[in-house]
Parts: sequence; C-alpha cells; structure tokens
Amino acid sequence: MEIQVEVYLPEDVLIQILSRLPVKSLMRFRTVCKSWNSLVKSSAFVSKHLENHTNSSTVKNISRLLVCHRDNPTNKRKISLFTNDNLKEFVSQELSPFFDNKFGHIRLIGPCNGIVCLYGFTDNIALWNPSIGEFKTLPVSPIPRPPDARILGGDLAFGFDSKTNHYKVMQILFCSSNKFGAAYHVEIYNLTTDSWREYGGIVPANIMYVNIWSMLYRTETFCWWAKDGDHEIILSFDMANEEFKRSPLPSDIEDLGGAHRITRAIVPMNESIALIVYPQKQVEKFFDLWVMKELGVEESWTRLSTIGPLSGIERPLGFWNKGEFILENSFGELVLYDHCIQQIKNLGLQGKRDRLEVVVYMESLVALNSGSES
Repeated sequence: MEIQVEVYLPEDVLIQILSRLPVKSLMRFRTVCKSWNSLVKSSAFVSKHLENHTNSSTVKNISRLLVCHRDNPTNKRKISLFTNDNLKEFVSQELSPFFDNKFGHIRLIGPCNGIVCLYGFTDNIALWNPSIGEFKTLPVSPIPRPPDARILGGDLAFGFDSKTNHYKVMQILFCSSNKFGAAYHVEIYNLTTDSWREYGGIVPANIMYVNIWSMLYRTETFCWWAKDGDHEIILSFDMANEEFKRSPLPSDIEDLGGAHRITRAIVPMNESIALIVYPQKQVEKFFDLWVMKELGVEESWTRLSTIGPLSGIERPLGFWNKGEFILENSFGELVLYDHCIQQIKNLGLQGKRDRLEVVVYMESLVALNSGSES
C-alpha cells in the first residue's frame, strides 16, 4: 500500500529555497502549479532572485561568455554561449530576422541584470534575456530629428534606473546639416512605458569610436572613452539622474598613435572600470592595465600590471572569472589568457576578424514585457 505524504512549507521558506535555484530549474517549476507560476513571475520574487544571485556568496551563479560572431563556413551570424565551467561546450543559435545580413555588425551592450541590448545600426535596437528566451525589438523613435540633418552614425547606452526601477536605452545620433553643422541628437527609451522621448541636455564631450570603447558600470552608469577638447576622458551617464560626468584618464599613459598606433580599451573588471593601453601594430603586444576607483575623482586610477608580451593577439575584449583575459587573436579566434600560469587557451570559436562581440553574462528572470506580476 502506497502512502502519500504532503509536506507544507511556509511561503517565506519556499521563497528562500526557490530564489537560490538557477533560472532553468525555475522555468520548469512554473509548470508545477498555478501558485508557483505566479510566484516565480512576480516582481518581488524576480528581484529577490536577482539580489541573491548577484550579491550572495551562498549562491553560485556561474558567469558565462556570450559571443556574437559570424560562422566562417556559412557567414551566418550566431550568438554562442559558454554553458559550463570547463570551456568545452558552446550552445549556438541562429538569430531572429532582426539580425539578417543587412547588418554588417551587431554590438552586444551590457548586460544589465541579465538583459542584453543589441544594436545593428540607427533605430535598429533590441533587448534580449537569453535565460528566459524573451526578445523585444524596440519601436522606432517618433522623435523628430534636426531638420535637413543627415545621420552619420550612432551609439547606444543601456542601464537601470534604481529610482524608478526602469530599464533605459539611450540612442545618441551623430547628425550633420547645413544649417546646424555637426551635432548630437539624443533620445531615451523607457522599457516600462515602451516609449521614446528627447533628452534635453547636451553631450559634453566627443565620444571615441575605436576598438572597445564603451561599457556598463554597476548596472546604472554607462561609460565611453571620449575626448574633451585635447584631453582624453571617461564620459559617463547616470541613468537615474540622467546626467553626464567627465573623469580624466591617467596622466602618465602612453600618447595615442605613433609608430605602433597606441590605443585604448575600457572594459568591466570586478565591478570596476579597467583601462587597457596597448599597441595595435606590434606582433608581440604588451597590455598596460589600469583600474579606476571612483568616477569623477581626480587621481582615481591605479596601475595594476602589464600583461605580456603576447604574440599573435589582435585586441583585448574583456575579463572573465578570476581575472582571465579575453582576447581575439590574429586569426579572429577567441582565446583566454591566464595571467597566473601565463598560458593562452583557445576556446575553439572563430569568426570574422575584428567582428567578435563578447559580454560576460549572468542569468536572471527579469522580463521584457508586462507579464511580471506585482
């Protein structure tokens, strides 16, 4: 005779248990019963799960590499995700029609609380949460652009406004017209209202567009490598206050250009802003690594180390796990450099050179629609 025993758990205990589980498990558990489905979709639980997996040392949330690349044999654009610790397995997928071949290049921006912003070119923007499979193409902005203006290019910022709990996308358009000359035109999209509005302020510096030149800092501040007159700076935008801030670069870094074409990259590193100074035109490259303590503060940079010489490396792409250096080699392959053992590991992914886009991704339940319940 089979005896069934029902075990009752208080809701607060159930929430504590479930909020420590990976997203994949929670997506399955939503089918257990209506009450679990409502719980996992609720905004309070989504926030609790995000907090646990972002800040708690008791929850293991493995970071993954999300890589946008073109498959060499087919030339199709794909996004690949490292799904385990041993770097042997990619799960690749072909993307929605948003990513068809009219885009020469797709940028991955963020991620912010598990959401990745994707940018093809002007007015072609999407948000994507790979963990829950939600994808949203943003509506085209109805904001009138400067009269008779030609749009020469554009850039994006993406982040979270903690004051309103809204996700925002800023589109910066570089416009030129006979009447107004060259100028920035800035629009801000709000995910909650699904709407665009014009930004009333000015962009106080010239954003640089070479190599790796922008990043999201601590979910709420977006940063660019920029120039203020003759001075190089980090230009940052606070999503909550909607204000720009200028932070100087270290005074004793190598000058731009020269015979070896010295350049910069700014990338996230352990919740900090890392500046990488390196030569583009040397076969054996040295990478000088600086870290910023606080935005807007003079003398805020600390020089950590010099990595190299490394042979056959094209450019840096970021940092992963315990300081592993993510790089693209001269063949367009993705590699990791472990500074402790001074070894390079090829990750087995190759694309078009200078077309790899990489972000370090951590999963979340954050939805892109109004389906979350309060």
